[in-house]
Amino acid sequence: MGMIWVMARASDHEVAALRADPESIYDFVNSEEAYTAGRSIDLDKQWHAVHFLLTGTADVVNGPLGLILGMFEEVGPNHGYGPAWFIPAKAIGAFHTALSAHSDEEWARRYDAAAAISDQVYLAETLADEGEEALRFLQADVARLRAFVSAAVDANDNAFALIT
Repeated sequence: MGMIWVMARASDHEVAALRADPESIYDFVNSEEAYTAGRSIDLDKQWHAVHFLLTGTADVVNGPLGLILGMFEEVGPNHGYGPAWFIPAKAIGAFHTALSAHSDEEWARRYDAAAAISDQVYLAETLADEGEEALRFLQADVARLRAFVSAAVDANDNAFALIT
């Protein structure tokens, strides 16, 4: 097991329904239906390393690149690693714009395995042992995240995220 970050897109109607029944958010985010429809994404256990790559910090970020670990409203019960976060469409759009402003080469130049270890990024030592393969792995996650948020922006969707 381990800590896995998951996010699922939600329309305004779905947000209203989930706010009315916050106990159902966990199942909504983790549903097979959302995953197979491309309405959810998980960054598995390397979520914290992707956050570090994008933001340069292991901490919560209050800014456009803080989608993975940002300052968002907590909703619903604690599921072991805290409650879900509600991420409004506006924040997803800001993340998409900020992410699109950087090339894959820029993200590669930002990768610093030693700094990630120093900042106690989850699984940083394991990724450091992987060398350049870890960077390719994280870049693939950034690409998946880019495609996911692009679709969310196109649909003007909000999202809920949580760590399981």
